[in-house]
Amino acid sequence: MNIKNNKKGVALFIAVIAVSALMIIAAAISDIAFKEQTISYSGRDSKVAFYAADSGMECALFYDLKGGNDGLFVFATSSGGVRTPTLSGCTMGASGNPIPITPRTQSISDAATTTFYFNVDSAPADSAKACVVVEVSKTLKPGGSISTKIESRGYNNYCTGHAYPDEYARNLERSFRVNY
Repeated sequence: MNIKNNKKGVALFIAVIAVSALMIIAAAISDIAFKEQTISYSGRDSKVAFYAADSGMECALFYDLKGGNDGLFVFATSSGGVRTPTLSGCTMGASGNPIPITPRTQSISDAATTTFYFNVDSAPADSAKACVVVEVSKTLKPGGSISTKIESRGYNNYCTGHAYPDEYARNLERSFRVNY
């Protein structure tokens, strides 16, 4: 009996297995690198939104505690005290350029809410951009005291014409709230 030992296809089979294993390892490493990059961008975007919210809060507190040039509240306190302030803006970055702010005020008999927003650029021109939306609510309490709530929301993208970033963009929001 003549039995031939046919081993011609073994080398090809081992080569296919080795290449497949290397491709799986390369795909896994690429997936890990992509996820790490996404996490890194999320961290940066979170920081941008956080500091934007902090800037908005500081700006609102500055104007609320400073008051207007006439010593009156900058933000409305009730329908009787409705004011649409023209804020010259908080200064932005090292340049000291003012941020233009156009507030909107809504009021009822014993309370009013003033909302304003502005865009913030980081120091380097190619750096991150952010949007801040701030609401200042004042309520007149019995006895004449005023309760104030300031909510500042920071985003990692520019505000559009309707005060919020593009809803289809990858937005991240951080916020601060102060009551006094």
